[in-house]
Amino acid sequence: MPASALTDRVDAAVATGAEALFARRRADGAFVFGARRTSPLNTAGAVIALHFADPRGSAEAIERGVAWLCRNQRDDGGWAMPGVPTEPLATAVAAAALKLTATGPGPTGPGPTGPGHTGAHPTGTAPDRAAAVPAALARLTALGGAEGLPEPAMAALCRQLHALAGLPYQGAPRRLPLELLLLPGLSRRLLSLRLPIFAAQALAQAEHRRRGPVGRALDRLARPRALAVVRGAYEREGATGGFSTDPWLTALICLGLARSGRAPDLTAAAARWLRGAAGPDGSWDLMPLDVTWTNFATAALLEAGHAADPRLAATRAMLRAHQQKEPFDAFGCPPGFWGFSSPRSWPMALETAEACSLLFRLPGGADDGHARDGIAWLTATQDSAGTWSLCVRDSKPGGFGPCPQMTAKAVGALLDSGAPPGDARVARALRRLAAVQRPDGSYEALWYRGGTAGTAAVLEALTRAGTTDAHRRAARRATDWLLRTRRDDGSWGAGDGGGPGTVEDTAWALRGLLAAGLPPDRPAPAAAAHRLLEAQRADGGWPPSPVHEYIRGCARYADEGIATGLALRALAHYRTAARAQEGS
Repeated sequence: MPASALTDRVDAAVATGAEALFARRRADGAFVFGARRTSPLNTAGAVIALHFADPRGSAEAIERGVAWLCRNQRDDGGWAMPGVPTEPLATAVAAAALKLTATGPGPTGPGPTGPGHTGAHPTGTAPDRAAAVPAALARLTALGGAEGLPEPAMAALCRQLHALAGLPYQGAPRRLPLELLLLPGLSRRLLSLRLPIFAAQALAQAEHRRRGPVGRALDRLARPRALAVVRGAYEREGATGGFSTDPWLTALICLGLARSGRAPDLTAAAARWLRGAAGPDGSWDLMPLDVTWTNFATAALLEAGHAADPRLAATRAMLRAHQQKEPFDAFGCPPGFWGFSSPRSWPMALETAEACSLLFRLPGGADDGHARDGIAWLTATQDSAGTWSLCVRDSKPGGFGPCPQMTAKAVGALLDSGAPPGDARVARALRRLAAVQRPDGSYEALWYRGGTAGTAAVLEALTRAGTTDAHRRAARRATDWLLRTRRDDGSWGAGDGGGPGTVEDTAWALRGLLAAGLPPDRPAPAAAAHRLLEAQRADGGWPPSPVHEYIRGCARYADEGIATGLALRALAHYRTAARAQEGS
C-alpha cells in the first residue's frame, strides 16, 4: 500500500476512534467503559468473606454468588475472566468458596436463613457444588497446584483458604508475623499495598495460632498497630466499608477482621459494602478504573489533536478533583497523588505520573498547580536508587516494588513539567534504567505481562532524555528487541514467541519505535499501523486482550478502554510522523 494511502486510512481511523472515545465521556468528564468485567476471583473472595463475616445477613448474596460460580465453571473444571486461560488462583479460591459454603453456616452465626433469604436455592447450588469442587481440584492439580503460583503471598493465601475449607493443600500455612507492624517503615517497604491486608490477616492468625509467652506479648503489642492500619485506611476512604473500591482487597480485609473478632464495626461495614457491590447476576466485578480509563483516553485524544476541544474541559476538572490532597498515613504517602478510581482510592505512582503529564499538556498546563503538586509527590516518593515503586518509597522488589515502566512514565511527567534532561531526578532514573535492562534488551512492566509494554515505555524515556553513551546503548538494545520480537504478521505480542499479537502490544511497540526515531515508512511501523487499522471495530474502538495484571502472574484481565486508548494514541503518533515525513 502506498504510504500516502496508508496515512489517509490512519487519518480516518483516528477521527472515528476519537469520536468512539468521546462517546464514552461521562458528564463529569471521566471516560468510563460500561461493560461489566465480571471476576470469578472477586466473586469467590466475596463469598468467602461474607460467609465468615455475616452469614445470616448475607445469605442471599452468598447463595447467588455460589450459583454464579457453579454456572460459570469451565468444562475443564477451572475459572478465569473471559478471554483468559484458566488460572490456578481463581480456581483455588473458587473451590474453597464452594466447599466452605457447602458445609453449612459460618463460624459467627447460622446458615442461609433469616432476613432477606428467600428460602429457595437458585439454579446451581448444592447439587452442582458437590461436583464442582472435585473438578476444580483436579484442574488445579493439572495446572501445577497453588504452589506453582509465582506470587508467594497468593500461594500462602490458597493454603490458608483450603485449610479453612478442609481441602487438601501442600506445605504448612505460613505464619504472618504480626510483630512486623511494630516497625512501620520496614513493614511499609516490605508489604506496600498489601499492608492493610496483611494487618487484617495477621490479626486473624494471632487469634487462632498458639504461641509462647514472648509471642503472645508481641501480639498484644502489635494488635493496636494492626487495627490502626486498617482503621486508618477505612476512615481515609470515607468510612464506606470498601477498600480501594476493590472487591478483592475488601474481601481479604473483611475475612481477616471477621476471623479475628476485632473491630466488628469495620467487619460489618465491609460486609455491607460487599453486598452492595454484587452484580444483579450474583457476581462481583473488578474494581472500577475511572482515573486509569480517563488517563488513557485523554492521552490518545491529545495525541489526536484535541487539546483545545471544549469537551476536555470537564475532563481536566475531573482529574483535578480526583487528586488527593490529604496524606495516606497507612502507606506513609504525602498528599498530591492519584489512585486508579475514586478520589479516595489508594495511591498509584503510575496514575499520578500519567495524570500530571496530561494536565501539563492541556492548554495552560504549565501553570497547573495540581500537576505541580503531583510532581512534588513523585519527587518525594522516588526510590533511593532512582526508580519508582507503586506507592511506598524503596518498596521491596516484586509486585509493588521498583518498576521500569512506572519509572519511565514518571520521567515523562518530569520532562512534561519542564525539567531538563539533566535534572537530577531524571538522570538518576535513567542511570538506573540503563543498569536494570535485561540481557536481551527488554524491560519489565509490573502491571502488564511480557516485555513489550515496559520496553516501549523505557525506550521513549531514553530517547527523550538520554544524554550518555550508556543511555544510547540501552535505547539501541531496546529498539533491537522490539524489532526482533515483531511477529510475522506485523503485530506484537508478549515478546516471548508465544501467543497471538495484540492491539495493546502492537500499539506500545509502534509508539516506542516512532519515539525512537524510526521513520514511519519503514516496514515495522508501517505494518504495525496496518495491523491496528485492520483490528479497529465498526464502532471506532478496538478489541482488548488479557495483557493486564490484576495480581502479578496470578490473575489477568482485558480492558476495552485501555486497548482503544493505546491504539488511537499510537495511530495518531504515526499520522503526525507520516505527515511530517511527507512534508520534508
